Amino acid sequence: MAVWDKKILWAVMLVLTGALGQRVNYPDPVVNYPNPVCGVKGSTVLLPCSFTPLKSVMDDNGREVLIEIIRVVWCQNHEICQRETPSVYDSESNNNNSRYRYLGDKKRNCTLQISDLQKEDDATLRFRMEANDGRGHFTERSGVRVRVEGALGQRVNYPDPVCGVKGSTVLLPCSFTPLESLYDNGREVWIEIIRVVWCQNHEICQGTTPSVYDSKSNINNSRYRYLGDKKRNCTLQISDLQKEDNATLRFRMEADDVRAHFTERSGVRVTVEDPTQMKIRSSRDDGEFKRGEAVTLNCSAAICTIHQLEVTWFRDGHALSETGPALHLSYLTAKDSGNYTCGLKKNNYTLSVPYSLHVEPDEEGGVNPGGGGGGNPLIVGLVVGVLLVLFAVILVVCIIKRKRAAGLDQTAVGRDGEQEHSDNIYSNDFLPLAEQQGPSSAVEEVSYASVQFTPKKQARPVEEVEDSIIYSSVARTG
Repeated sequence: MAVWDKKILWAVMLVLTGALGQRVNYPDPVVNYPNPVCGVKGSTVLLPCSFTPLKSVMDDNGREVLIEIIRVVWCQNHEICQRETPSVYDSESNNNNSRYRYLGDKKRNCTLQISDLQKEDDATLRFRMEANDGRGHFTERSGVRVRVEGALGQRVNYPDPVCGVKGSTVLLPCSFTPLESLYDNGREVWIEIIRVVWCQNHEICQGTTPSVYDSKSNINNSRYRYLGDKKRNCTLQISDLQKEDNATLRFRMEADDVRAHFTERSGVRVTVEDPTQMKIRSSRDDGEFKRGEAVTLNCSAAICTIHQLEVTWFRDGHALSETGPALHLSYLTAKDSGNYTCGLKKNNYTLSVPYSLHVEPDEEGGVNPGGGGGGNPLIVGLVVGVLLVLFAVILVVCIIKRKRAAGLDQTAVGRDGEQEHSDNIYSNDFLPLAEQQGPSSAVEEVSYASVQFTPKKQARPVEEVEDSIIYSSVARTG
């Protein structure tokens, strides 16, 4: 066989192999047309995609040339996506649409993600690969249809199944997404939610179905409190849980256009359990505490997850003001010692086994020597300071009284029996004494440096008594 015949044969085989080998797998392919991928305006959709490129081609000399993919492209509503065709993603471009994120590569994966879906994304998208040899270029023309819808956007997000104890309070966190608009004869009509409903054990909650909450009713069950709105929030709270609350609850939204009415049928399951004896768990293993420490006591039941328990706390049989499932005691003192119990409100059969808490009393005098494990140093210092001030005040009062008494004694033994004024008080210091005498208002100044007294018990002659009074200095001016 001639050399050129061999080349032609190899070329034909490679072309056939390449033609059969090049392919793109779009999401859910159907013969010649894929199922559409539907998404809600504002949502995110994923287009799973894989491709198979050529492995090699023959050059003019009959040599095999390996194929390498150097460019990948996603475009809208174009059958080939080649050259200057507008694209939503191009691996060689720096101006790609930021809402289109290519999650693939240049080997096998061509997955595309579209976020914040808009009306202009409603189109047929196609993928194109380009290689280092033009014979390796390929576009799969079937494409994938992306459809942006409004009815499909209605949804309700319920919580996981909820379990509560009879008499407790449970919360059902809930959110919903209504339609934003509908098209009427080609004209966009905006949607407004005008009624919201919660019902039990009914799949649609429409018409005259009994409800536990209806935004248009004035006779709603008072134990069911709607914490949501008519925009996005559909949260419901059930208080004083009863056996009849053991049911599946569903939420329904109704709009100003009947085409936007919607009930999410999956619902949320609420299970009500009979109350059992509560248990107290402490943040500390033992019940022995020192003054100033803190502890948290938790009241719980073991039968199921408890939501917003309303309990009553007791210390030595006396009810406390706290009603939550956790009792926090900070800066413990001896008065906090006692036996603590807890139970559900309105149900004495749920009272827990007592938890014994003991706080060590203060050391004698209220002060810990060395400052170890005792009371608050600030309080101790304040008490000591107050005592010192009181002692100082008492001391000053005593001194004043003694000096006042000494002044009176000096007056009693005044020179030559003169009558001294009772309001004059003399100390060891020099004090001026001024008094008016006659019309000239002369002033007489008397200064006593020291006065000594002899006890009255000793019988001594008058002369000795007079001699025992020593005047250091007497000055008169007249």
